[in-house]
Amino acid sequence: MNIKNFRNILTFGIGILIISFSVFLTIKIAQNTSGNLTLAIISLIIFYSLSYLFIATSLIRMEYRKSEKGINIKINNEDKQLVIKNTGNGKSEVINNDNVKAIELYYSWNTNPFSSDLGYSKIMLNNDSKIFITQDKISQAEIKSLF
Repeated sequence: MNIKNFRNILTFGIGILIISFSVFLTIKIAQNTSGNLTLAIISLIIFYSLSYLFIATSLIRMEYRKSEKGINIKINNEDKQLVIKNTGNGKSEVINNDNVKAIELYYSWNTNPFSSDLGYSKIMLNNDSKIFITQDKISQAEIKSLF
C-alpha cells in the first residue's frame, strides 16, 4: 500500500468517525431538551459538514485512482505530444494539437495537503472522445504548456 492510498483510507476513516460522533451528538441533543438548542444545532451542522468534506474528498480520490488504473502518461516536449499507454492491453495513443478540440483544466483552489491534489485535465478530441487526466499523473500546468 502506497502513501496516497493510506492517506485516502485515513481520510475516509476520519470522516466516518466524525459522522458517528455527529449521530451520537444528535441523539444526545434529542434526549436533552433543556440546553441551548441554537448552539446544539450549529455544532451539528459543523460536524455533519466536516464529515461530508472528509468522506466526499476520499470518494473523489478513489474515483480518480480507479479511472487511471493501468494507464501511463508521458509528455514528449520535443514533438509537443502527449503519449498515453494502457498497460493492460499494451495500446498507445499519441495526442497533439492537431487532434485536440478543447481542453478543460481544473486547479484545486486549496493549497493544503487535504485537497490540493484534486485537480484534473479533460481533453476533448476531434472525434468527440474525452481523456481525463488527474493531478496524480500529470499536473495541469504541464498540460497547459503543452497545448
